[in-house]
Amino acid sequence: MSARGGERARNAPAFQLPSAGGDHDHGHGARPGGKRNLLMDDFPVDQFQAGKMKRVFFEFVFLALLLSGCDLALAQNNDSCGSISINTLVVNVNSSHNITCSFCKKGAAENVLWIYGGSALPRSQFIQINSSASMVMLSNLRLTGREGENLTCMSEEESYTTVIQTGYPPDAPRDLKCITQNFDKINCSWVTGRDTNLETNYISCFQSSTNCSSVGKVNFVEHNFVVFEDIILQITARNELGTGRSEAFRVKESDIVFVPHTPKLIRVLEDLPDSQVIVEWFEGGDIYGLDLKMIFQIQILLAYKMQEVWVGNYSSTLNRAHNRVLQMNWTSDEPLQCTSYLVRIRCIGNNDGFLFSGKNAWSEWSPPLKLDGLDVSNETHIMIYPVDGTVLEAGTSPTFCCVVGKQQRAESLIFHDWNVTTIELSNRSLAIKVKNIPPSIESGTNIICTSTLNGYGGATVFIGYPPDAPKNLSCETRDLQTLICMWDPGRLTRLFSKRRTIYRFFNGSSQNSFPCEKDSKGYSLNWCSFPILNRSGETNISIHAKNPLGEAQSSITVDPTRVFRPFAPHQLRDDKTTSNSTNLHWSDQVDYTDIQLHCEIEIQDNSGQVMTFYYYVIGKSKGALHTQTLNNLRPNTEYSIKARYSSEHFWKWSEWSNVTKFKTRIAAPSVSLDVWRTIMPDRTVTIYWKRLSDTEANGPILFHNVTWSKVGCTSVNSIKTLGTNVQIHLDQTGYIITIVAQNSAGISPYSVIKIPPQRDDEDLGFEKVSGSEDKFHVTWQRHRAGNCGYTIQWCEFLSLPACSLDWRKFPSNATDATIRSDTFQAGVLYNLEVYECRNDGDHLLKKLIGYTRELAPVEAPKVEIKKTTGESVQIEWKDIPVKKQRGFIEGFKIYYSRLYNDSAANKPMNSVNYSANITIGPEKRTFKILGLEPGATYKVEVRAFTKGGDSPSNAVTVTTPYSPVALILGIILPLIGFIVLGIMLSIICYQKQEWIKDTFYPDIPDPTNSKVFQDERFFQGMNLCKTLEPKDCTLNEVQVVEDKPIIGKVKDIKGEEQNEDKSENETQHQAILTYQPSRTSRETSGEPNPPFEAPAPLVPCVYTSEVTYSSIWSPGCPPQEAAGVDQMEDGTEVIVKSGYQPQIHAASNLTGEIEPPDLTLHVNGYQPQMHNKSWSLSTGESLPVEREAIGSPTSINSQAFLIPEILENELKSSGKLWSLSFFNSRISSNSQQ
Repeated sequence: MSARGGERARNAPAFQLPSAGGDHDHGHGARPGGKRNLLMDDFPVDQFQAGKMKRVFFEFVFLALLLSGCDLALAQNNDSCGSISINTLVVNVNSSHNITCSFCKKGAAENVLWIYGGSALPRSQFIQINSSASMVMLSNLRLTGREGENLTCMSEEESYTTVIQTGYPPDAPRDLKCITQNFDKINCSWVTGRDTNLETNYISCFQSSTNCSSVGKVNFVEHNFVVFEDIILQITARNELGTGRSEAFRVKESDIVFVPHTPKLIRVLEDLPDSQVIVEWFEGGDIYGLDLKMIFQIQILLAYKMQEVWVGNYSSTLNRAHNRVLQMNWTSDEPLQCTSYLVRIRCIGNNDGFLFSGKNAWSEWSPPLKLDGLDVSNETHIMIYPVDGTVLEAGTSPTFCCVVGKQQRAESLIFHDWNVTTIELSNRSLAIKVKNIPPSIESGTNIICTSTLNGYGGATVFIGYPPDAPKNLSCETRDLQTLICMWDPGRLTRLFSKRRTIYRFFNGSSQNSFPCEKDSKGYSLNWCSFPILNRSGETNISIHAKNPLGEAQSSITVDPTRVFRPFAPHQLRDDKTTSNSTNLHWSDQVDYTDIQLHCEIEIQDNSGQVMTFYYYVIGKSKGALHTQTLNNLRPNTEYSIKARYSSEHFWKWSEWSNVTKFKTRIAAPSVSLDVWRTIMPDRTVTIYWKRLSDTEANGPILFHNVTWSKVGCTSVNSIKTLGTNVQIHLDQTGYIITIVAQNSAGISPYSVIKIPPQRDDEDLGFEKVSGSEDKFHVTWQRHRAGNCGYTIQWCEFLSLPACSLDWRKFPSNATDATIRSDTFQAGVLYNLEVYECRNDGDHLLKKLIGYTRELAPVEAPKVEIKKTTGESVQIEWKDIPVKKQRGFIEGFKIYYSRLYNDSAANKPMNSVNYSANITIGPEKRTFKILGLEPGATYKVEVRAFTKGGDSPSNAVTVTTPYSPVALILGIILPLIGFIVLGIMLSIICYQKQEWIKDTFYPDIPDPTNSKVFQDERFFQGMNLCKTLEPKDCTLNEVQVVEDKPIIGKVKDIKGEEQNEDKSENETQHQAILTYQPSRTSRETSGEPNPPFEAPAPLVPCVYTSEVTYSSIWSPGCPPQEAAGVDQMEDGTEVIVKSGYQPQIHAASNLTGEIEPPDLTLHVNGYQPQMHNKSWSLSTGESLPVEREAIGSPTSINSQAFLIPEILENELKSSGKLWSLSFFNSRISSNSQQ
């Protein structure tokens, strides 16, 4: 506070208005150390915030104080006549204060204007104290600028200004962090908390509270770094509103963070062909004075977007004696010309805890260096990278970019016809990243770029593969002069023309190279030749493959003599061919003089059979002839011959020579004919023989010559034929038959067969033989030791005798044979015969029939019904034709099933009446089915079965007849049963007649014998009780239906006669009298079950059930024609439901006169069952029952009938009683109904 303000305060009067907030050290007062003794400095402003009414109230209070003698004069300053109460006010935010302005001119306060922060305050916020003083009320002051806000009071001639500055007292410093950059000094900083908006100074106390020093306005302090020593720091913050003191921070070495100095970049270079960026920077080892391990991190960003594209680390150990230059390379995915880049660097310590136990942190980033691209150049045309003609590797993912000219904007970039997302590098450059690019066609792949000014540019790139290392490299020589090497180039590079792969050979011994330009094409197999410099010994051969995408190499070690492959024999031909030999001639293509060669000659006949011959040949000069004779050839055979060479040290065969063909001459047949015969009973002999094969005939057969003669006779008969059989007729004597085949070169050896003089095989029967797959196995026993062999003949059984006969001969020691033939078929029956060769001919040993494989029959047996009874059916079936059996019949299966609704499932016979697995032998053709039901319909099937399966079924339907005995028994037996049952019931009823009588015909009780009439209280209670109610409420409603029979003819109301019709009258003339008992109380005067109770209001019991009784009248009793008030004049029946009614009905007057009823006795409840005039109240004897009254047959709880209701004065006996005959008649009529 200024001295002027203080002087004004001392001259002020003693009276002061109360302060709103009081005096506080922090937050609500003026500057620390100042006093609030200014006039009305702290008047409560909350009385003036409600507008005009509050202001009037304040003025009223202020005026009252003046009138009371208090002089509220303004502070006078002898030196000046006008001022504002505070020169500068520093207070807390949201505090409230009153400020007074004194003017020199009287009346100036009447028209004053207050301005705060450039805005005029409303009049409701200030008041006039007197004619020259005004006071403003500032409430909830907001945060001002750091220089404060001006408050000005203005009159027409005067103006005074002060400064108001708001803020906060300082927070206690917290979160102390200490770092070191060179292990010499330690820098500790702290968090200041919220901004106080005021000038705040800090005091640091190091190690103790006495070693303190002012830090100033900064929030850090620097001290010497001492290893292995903890640091204790306490920080105090002060401003004009208060003080904040931190706790005592203890900093250990492990809490200190090592933050290196920011590295210094030297330069950034670019390698455009390889799209590499080279970054160089100073190591800075001399700064630290220690050999520290550091990690440098280089970051590269797109300059246009400030977007990171790459970051990499570089580790190094500093040299404290030198400031070395370090370098790191980065290869960009896209060409560097496309856009501009920024490069910056930072570092971090990478030392172990032995040297420093604290923490490591990254340094600040260095200032970036810019690498300019073409997007900031002055070029005006479109540029595409990679440039036109670039070769790229297939399968990679390159980035293509284009840069448009200055003052243009790139619009699109297209790779071939692919849909690839465009990347905007800058406003002038675009890029696309194509993943897994495929190989291009021979003409390349196009990239097209467009700009906003219709600019158009393009480039063509060629995409392929680098060469594979040559595979399967091998070398050989054909003439020991030139070495030829072959290899598999592997995958096609898909690069052509000048971008194709170039191959080059290197000879290891001489280091000479031989290009293979003409052979370096993209074929699946390549070869190249070069001269042999060293014919003896091994040579190291290397082949190199190279194209724009890379190169590869393969090597091999070769000995020319070991890889010698001669050329094929030249001009092979035949000469001097006979029936079994020929001469071959050939020459060599090159000079093979004195070189030993292997020659392979391959001969193939017209049947496809191949023969191979091997010969050693000594090489000759070019063109010299070689000759070789081939023997053991077959006559009349066409041959194809070819030859080839190989070296002495076999490496590979040469190619085949040319093929020469020739045919040997014809020779006589080399083998005799295979002959057989058949003899018929009439001595007709058929001679069979098998044709000679081409290898046996040695030429076309012209004819077969058959000759025969009797045994011991010299005369010979002969016949010539081209066929394979001949038929001759012989007598009973023995014959010798000879057959030969003849061609143009001669005849075959003789074939002889003997015909015995008589047949001895007529009595042999057939035996069955089972085949297996496509063969028969036949066995026999030797009959004679001196036999000449055995013959087995076979043919189809059903084709005899004109069958396709076949035979096979076996040696004399054989006793079994397996017969196979391509003509065998499954399911076909064959006949086999075994013959033994003897001196006079062949004799039959065995006759066989069988199937190679049995099948199921194709036809079902035909079934017939032979005999039918009520319980059995006899069936018969016929044989299946042999041709359709297709196997040996092993039996028959019979199925039968009963038909229900014309359908039923088959049931095997053995599942019904027979045990399991019963079959009928193949010899049976009839069977009797037992256990059937009479009058039932059955389906019967018979199936034949072989080893191959069951035949189809042939079903017949049969109905069993009814048995007469069963029909008679079916009638008599039930009749006897009913008779026996009737007799038994009659016996039982006779023995139980008393029980039946008691149950169905109970005795009717006599009411006069009731003990009720013997009790005097019964008659006394009648005066009090108008009803005799049972104790418990009866659950039923009783209706009495009166029958009104009409005797003779009765006139109806209209006077018409009506005939008597009992059935109709009984239904049309009935009066229903209903009794509904009332519920009574169980409470009595202490007497258990009192018979009568005092009259009391009764509540009717209503139940759903209703029991109806029909009134019974004795025969001849005239009906009641009129019933008084209960019956209407038109004869309408009246239903009375008013409780129990008297059970005695008065006799009706036949004349129609009706006595008037006494209505006084017509009450609800139980009515007396006898005439009350006959009751005596003076005696306890029971009164006799009136003879005229019928009386009640049972009580109300019985199942018998009740007497209809009648009035007391009408209780006149009709002299009729209930008779047993009446009940019997009623029961009979009811039972008939």
